[in-house]
Amino acid sequence: MASLRSRFYSRMLRRAFRGRGFGEGLEGLKRVRSGEDRSLVLNLISKSAPPASTTEIKGIYAEWLGNPQADYTLLYLHGGGYIMGGPITHRNMVRALARYANVRALLLDYRLAPEDPFPAAIEDAEAAYDWLIEQGVMPEKMFVAGDSAGGGLSLALMLKLKEHGKTQPKAAALLSPWTDLTASGESARTHAERDPMIDIDRMPEAVAYYCNGHPANDPLISPVFADLSGLAPLFVQVGTEEVLYDDATRLVARAKEAGTQAELQIWDDMPHVHQIAFRLVPEGRAALKDIARFFKSTMA
Repeated sequence: MASLRSRFYSRMLRRAFRGRGFGEGLEGLKRVRSGEDRSLVLNLISKSAPPASTTEIKGIYAEWLGNPQADYTLLYLHGGGYIMGGPITHRNMVRALARYANVRALLLDYRLAPEDPFPAAIEDAEAAYDWLIEQGVMPEKMFVAGDSAGGGLSLALMLKLKEHGKTQPKAAALLSPWTDLTASGESARTHAERDPMIDIDRMPEAVAYYCNGHPANDPLISPVFADLSGLAPLFVQVGTEEVLYDDATRLVARAKEAGTQAELQIWDDMPHVHQIAFRLVPEGRAALKDIARFFKSTMA
């Protein structure tokens, strides 16, 4: 059974997000991004101390978090439907994950749609991977992780690495990954009322912004349809209340069928990316610690 705090958090999410569009096109989206029209929930999550240091990778801002002397490096790709989110919204969670896993983390502020639609985010993610290699980070000491759209982007990055003949990272953790922008999974319908955060009727806004006319079933946009062979080991977390539940379960099943090591962890009664509320929700802290344990289990 979900904790009292998680149930309270889910009620807050439902009040803040369900039925909430961006309104007024790009101007409305910009207000949400800036915090001017951001929900109380997001504002609470976003409060954080500044990063240890920052860098730029081909003009793309990134933050360093965690132990700068750690042997392993995490490349983290944030969620937000490819249209919002960034270091401000995800810094707290990534810092906590880095602390639990004793890694240093690079949190990338990749380009967002609609200003920079597909494949800009993938290009930035691959540029960050290449930059880390140039800095001396060996693939066998690099992890990749992402939540929601960032989870899908993490998969797209690994697919690009395979396509370009580059070495896969050591392993990848995907938190409630958005792997099917066509919304063909059964949970997109059966969980439509259960999910306290994602309104399936609003999802086409983000899809249209990101795809920009490109087919949503492209494997680099919806990696659940990709050839998942030859990828790094995957650790996937998902909550039972999510419309994206089948995005995770089908991904893991297809990865295993393709011969890729994949583990699925299901969190009962949890909403989308409950890990981000780790300071309030005990299940969020527990999930991040499980990711840290997964990373540590792969370390030589």
